[in-house]
Amino acid sequence: MEPANEYIDQYLKENVLHSETIHRMKHVIHEFSLRAPKVLVTKCIDGRVHGSKLKGYPVTTIRFGRTDGNIVSTNINNFWFWNRIDRVVNDALCNTPGMPALFIAYMHRSDIPGLGCAAHGGNEKAARTAIAEQAQAVRNIFPKDQLYVIEGITNTDLMSETLIFDDGTIIDSQEIVANFGFNEPSEIFHSVFLKDQIKDPAISRNVGFKIPEELFSGKVPDFYADFQISLSLKSFLIREISGVVSSGELNSQKLIQPDLFHAVYQKLSGIRDLPSTLLPSLLYQIIWNVAYTLNQKRKLSKLPAEERSKHLDHAEELICYGEGFDLLQRNKAVLVKTGRGDDTDALHVAKKVLEKNRQNDPKPYPTIVHLNVEISGELRSWEDFNENVSSKVNTMVRNLEVVFQDQEVVILTTYSYLDQKRFYPIHTKSDPRISYPTNVILEINGEDKFSGIGLKTKEAFYAGEMIASA
Repeated sequence: MEPANEYIDQYLKENVLHSETIHRMKHVIHEFSLRAPKVLVTKCIDGRVHGSKLKGYPVTTIRFGRTDGNIVSTNINNFWFWNRIDRVVNDALCNTPGMPALFIAYMHRSDIPGLGCAAHGGNEKAARTAIAEQAQAVRNIFPKDQLYVIEGITNTDLMSETLIFDDGTIIDSQEIVANFGFNEPSEIFHSVFLKDQIKDPAISRNVGFKIPEELFSGKVPDFYADFQISLSLKSFLIREISGVVSSGELNSQKLIQPDLFHAVYQKLSGIRDLPSTLLPSLLYQIIWNVAYTLNQKRKLSKLPAEERSKHLDHAEELICYGEGFDLLQRNKAVLVKTGRGDDTDALHVAKKVLEKNRQNDPKPYPTIVHLNVEISGELRSWEDFNENVSSKVNTMVRNLEVVFQDQEVVILTTYSYLDQKRFYPIHTKSDPRISYPTNVILEINGEDKFSGIGLKTKEAFYAGEMIASA
């Protein structure tokens, strides 16, 4: 197998194994979603600000939009942008009545000179303006009882978040860490919680019957490193925090360090026009991020200088274009989603970032671009597949042809399901750059050949082969 396909093969095996955990823990993720708002987050394509881990939201419970520098056209004609928002608003109206959807527009920054947002040339004021204008455009369309809008700042060094509310209130995780003098993530929890076995028998089983204090021990704490454990604890913590808030028993809770709990609760309670139904989930998100920031700080302190430098700077290995890349780890890929209003601009920025990375860390294969289309429903007919997958893949490949017209590139084309996050490799057009040998729709690519059962069989066979060879 050629080097590029060897890389892709390993990349896809990791994806399948993680998606198996999602399937196994589906009930736990559902429990979390019952207590959380429907969330849409817009971010930069920078791979260092990837994913929902720092917010404490399990994979599949949060939607993302990504454009270079979080620069988007908020013109009403930008269908991709507004449709994402309408989807999450309608989702909330139908599934979390009384709780509005949540929209957060993030910029990112670094404390290290030269490691800020490349799309804005490191200009934090320009990055701040971009998200402020975006947030205001959304506020102008949706009332607070349908969609609550927050601006945010991610520090890519520590993964701390700053949330900026429209009444001017600012809650900064890094500031909380400094004010309380925390050094370890376990310090934000109550000593009773740390020392006792988790009372919920299902959660306790999922974490291997370890007490929370044990989950924070070791060089790489299971609290964050083990996917199953992390998913279980997210669901447990949001449930317990929501219970404390709804009961009003703030003074008797034995979960979070009392002073921290009260400080964040009081700050959120004082925000003008904050819907009360959002307070428990925002309290949970902030407390989770404080702990996550401390874990990142701890991790950086133990890394050798060269590894730490690579971790803090751009080190992405490929470009991911489309949706569904939530399972990737930080700094794995430059992430370009549709919705800027001009995808080729974002792809040009991604190309420049990757070219710079490859100069510092050459690879034995050309640039790899992974294009994925994510769907939320079933594919029962060829017409379904063509409309929701094939045609979109071909349209997006055309943008890649424009951006990489004079450069050798390897393209991986896949589709995935929203609740599964598993990439299924497909070939929808004849193109030598689409070279990965597996094609899930081989021999069923047409009206007379396609069936929903046939596709499910092909998908299951692909997953089984990848797991067996992992």
